[in-house]
Amino acid sequence: MKKLLLATVTGAAIASGAYVVTQQDKGYTPMSQLDYVPADTIFFASQLESFPYLKYLDLLPNAFKSNYEINTFVEEMKAHELEMKALGQEPDQNATFFMNVMEQYAKSLESSESFANIWGVDNELKMLIYSVGLLPVIRAELGDVAAFNNTLKSAADKAGVSFLDSDIDGTPVTKFAIEHAGQKVFDLVLATQGKWVTLSADTPFNSPDDLKVALAITKPTMSLSSTGKIEHYLKEYQLDGQSISYLDNKLLVDTLTAKDPQNTSVKMLDNILALSGSTNALDMIRNEACQNDFSDMANKWPAIISGTESMSISANHANFKVSNIIASTDQKILTAISNMRGFVPAHTQGAEDGLFSIGLGLNAAQLSPTVNTIWAAFSSAEFSCQPLVMAQAKSKETNPAMLAMATGMLGTLQGVSLSLLDIDIAEKADQSQEVEFSKLDLLATISADDAIALFNMAKSFVPEFANLNLPEDGSPVEVNSFLPVDYQLDKPVYLALKGQHIALFTGEDARKHADALSTQVVEANGIIAFGLDTEKLLPLIKKGSELAGEELPEEIQNLFGDGYQMHIAFDVTNQGLVTDITADIKK
Repeated sequence: MKKLLLATVTGAAIASGAYVVTQQDKGYTPMSQLDYVPADTIFFASQLESFPYLKYLDLLPNAFKSNYEINTFVEEMKAHELEMKALGQEPDQNATFFMNVMEQYAKSLESSESFANIWGVDNELKMLIYSVGLLPVIRAELGDVAAFNNTLKSAADKAGVSFLDSDIDGTPVTKFAIEHAGQKVFDLVLATQGKWVTLSADTPFNSPDDLKVALAITKPTMSLSSTGKIEHYLKEYQLDGQSISYLDNKLLVDTLTAKDPQNTSVKMLDNILALSGSTNALDMIRNEACQNDFSDMANKWPAIISGTESMSISANHANFKVSNIIASTDQKILTAISNMRGFVPAHTQGAEDGLFSIGLGLNAAQLSPTVNTIWAAFSSAEFSCQPLVMAQAKSKETNPAMLAMATGMLGTLQGVSLSLLDIDIAEKADQSQEVEFSKLDLLATISADDAIALFNMAKSFVPEFANLNLPEDGSPVEVNSFLPVDYQLDKPVYLALKGQHIALFTGEDARKHADALSTQVVEANGIIAFGLDTEKLLPLIKKGSELAGEELPEEIQNLFGDGYQMHIAFDVTNQGLVTDITADIKK
């Protein structure tokens, strides 16, 4: 029972996680540095407006900083170096350089003061990440450029990696030589221009002109700022313009298939293939048929976009909403997925109503038709590209029609949910280190067009429920006697029909939310909703660990920090697949 209780109160921790994008709540102002970003960058990430990063860093739980993972990685690298030295082997200088940089990064995350001293970041941070052909570029506007430079040079010095200060067309640069077996593989290049630092690479597969563009010394032939792409994404997906990122699927596909042989990314990829002795590695898809087929597919799913809708930061509090969109123009597929949307209860559509909640909206009657539509769209498409023709032939061997038989048993199901609204535990009076629920508010729901018919069908599979009837007026029926022996509670557990919903609950808060279901009409309003309030959950987990005589795992403490609320919603619109993340973080 002890393990069951601990699993119950920590379950949300195991399931949770977040991807945090840093922004603040202001309008979009065109950024002059976008003039140096090529229009054909395959990926782009940005902090377009000044961002108070140091203030934000002090608010973040360690899990959001990945402290534990980074420190573990560094310790493993150090252990590997010691093993090599014990065997009389010299550690790889490049690996040591990287380890030194990561060690400094881990140290910098300990406080905003450390981060400022090590990396030169202030509360006016701007950042751009993009590509020039296949060269990655990282640019940042810092408060102390010298601090950033010194950190990299110190890490290289300690590793025995040579570096050279010089200039390119008057721009100061430092080249760090990355070598293997005494031969230079490439140079990691750091350029400084005023308060801006730029990191890129000089490789055997790029030209000197490519490097100048990557270091923002010269402008590309066509810049991202001239395309209107950023403005289009901001308007199309209602983002606030503080930060935006994207992956251009069409440019990525066209690079692989070499649709435009003169494109910078294509030429660099050709050079990489030639240098590796694999010149013909992509010949199977580098023909007109594949170029057209893959391009047509990418046009229907052109990009993955992420950006803020809002954000506010103070010394003790941060609140943000981030939207992530897998953009699509394939209305046939989007409509099919949309038809599968189901009902998500109101109490799962935020993180403020409990410790943990999850809702799954699913129109069971549409699951099979949706899968059939997606399968048919691919299996019946007109392809000329041989790899796609082969994949299509393979797909025809699998007919999803059998899924209809399985989903038929789900009847008129429209959604399910589980919410832990409140909980407390105490040590059993007669058993040391054995704990029990002193308070429990738990609610599980099933929503359907015809909930009672679904319940009656379920009863046919469980003979013990044959004589269990739910009053149509919503009166709850106590069902403790039906619970498995290992899950018995000393508090009443009820089952009730609430309009179009079946609710299994215990506790007064759960009863209130169950009663509220009576007025909630089952209609398609989402696919997935997930909420978590660690400020409420962490003290309970600590208490449970103490009562059970166990230490609180460091990973749990790092994950929750001082407490935050997070809500994630996944849905489909006529613009694509959308995941919205809302978080409220307190110091």
